[in-house]
Amino acid sequence: MAALATALRTPVRAEFAVGAEAALAHAAPAAPMPVLVCWEHSGIPRLIQALGADQVPGTPATWPDRHDLVWMFTRRQGRWSFRELP
Repeated sequence: MAALATALRTPVRAEFAVGAEAALAHAAPAAPMPVLVCWEHSGIPRLIQALGADQVPGTPATWPDRHDLVWMFTRRQGRWSFRELP
């Protein structure tokens, strides 16, 4: 994350920890867009639920045992969409 943030000239916010998914879900939409969240696998389903994006078609119920994926959620006019990117 640090190298990417440096390349993009953007700060890294690290005040949220696993278990604080509701607080992160509240803060992320208020931040300048786009927002990239790097999160512990076990907490990703809770974060998605806290965002209100857990019923988006195509969203997996659990994070796969991989570290090379990005789940992209986009919200437009109050509706979420989902894409999985390698």
